[in-house]
Amino acid sequence: MRKNRLAKKINTMLTVLLLILLIPLFFTIFYQKMQLEELLGNVEGTAEEEKDADRLFLIVAKEISADAPKECLKAQCVIARTNLVAAEEMGTETPGQMKLEELQELWGNYFSEAEAKIKEAVAETKGETLQYQGHYIYAAYHAVSAGNTRNMQELYPDSDMPYLCSVPCYEDAQAKEYLSVLYLDRDITIEEKDSTGYVTKAEMDGISYTGEELRGILGLKSANFTVTELEDGKVRIVTKGRGHGFGLSQYTAQKMAEKGEDYRNILQYFFPGAEVKSVE
Repeated sequence: MRKNRLAKKINTMLTVLLLILLIPLFFTIFYQKMQLEELLGNVEGTAEEEKDADRLFLIVAKEISADAPKECLKAQCVIARTNLVAAEEMGTETPGQMKLEELQELWGNYFSEAEAKIKEAVAETKGETLQYQGHYIYAAYHAVSAGNTRNMQELYPDSDMPYLCSVPCYEDAQAKEYLSVLYLDRDITIEEKDSTGYVTKAEMDGISYTGEELRGILGLKSANFTVTELEDGKVRIVTKGRGHGFGLSQYTAQKMAEKGEDYRNILQYFFPGAEVKSVE
């Protein structure tokens, strides 16, 4: 009996001793596992961030010239990121992007410098988007306005986009693409315009169109145009600006950047009431 009790006592002591020895080992293994998972998570997160940055680079490269001033490029990065994140959230079509091979062909020997400029702008605005009352805005932009950007709520009263209001862009008149002229043998009548001169309703050859529809059909640079009948039966169409006219004018944004305005001030000018916030 004494031997059995002694044996049990020894076994118990050995078990306790073994546990004492194993517990630190268990915690060491557990801690190392946690560290490994955290490391892998950070690696995956970094890889995902790099993938997003590369994608944004290809989008911005399609939307604006790499020759634009840095603060203008940064403003375009915030616009592109806003539209990308908003589209992904709503499940709609995402902004178009260039292919790397296309950029290499387009930029040639300038590729490395242009790539570095845009990627730097992407990095310096990391995670930043334009938001209004907690929601991503419709971050519209165009190349050159007709002298003023357009008011979205004038065209669509129920749009709830007060940040897309009309602001002056007087320097746009200096842009090379500000004016264009086209001669056509068509019967065109302008019926309605908005307060900034963009055609909202017109008729061509007896068929009614919106200004943007007619712009697309005729290949006009914008819907801000006038029509003059000529003696030979043709019409002369004079167009101002390039693009739909809503949101940021890239030409004026470049001029603002050249005068020392930073990208946040540029965005605030074109999207009053909207805020630059990081993606949550």
